[in-house]
Amino acid sequence: MQAISPYTILPSMKASQNKSQEFKADFSNMSPDEMESARKELYDEGKISLHQSMEIAAMDGFALSGVNGGKMVSGSSNMYTMINEMIDDEEKSGVNVKQNVESLQNLEKVLQKNDSKQNSSSSSGFGTILA
Repeated sequence: MQAISPYTILPSMKASQNKSQEFKADFSNMSPDEMESARKELYDEGKISLHQSMEIAAMDGFALSGVNGGKMVSGSSNMYTMINEMIDDEEKSGVNVKQNVESLQNLEKVLQKNDSKQNSSSSSGFGTILA
């Protein structure tokens, strides 16, 4: 049996079925439930890896609901800001820093490609940290 890296994006059966329907969302203003729905949709479409899916789950609080007293992020959140904060934390005290930072940067690019507001507003200033 071949081991698969969590950083690898695997083709999804659902992805081929949804080619005509493109997922779009405003990642700069999302509730935890919207973040969780976006995470599932992007993973099911094969646009993000398992590792990136878990990064989003950590951002929206769903991954911590069992150990965090059931508390999730409150209100609306900017996923781009959260990703940049995770990159900063990773660079300061992370393990597998290069892979994790690369994964977060690629996640940000995927979000930008699937952002409903990305082309309608001027440059957000995000994505300036490139490997």
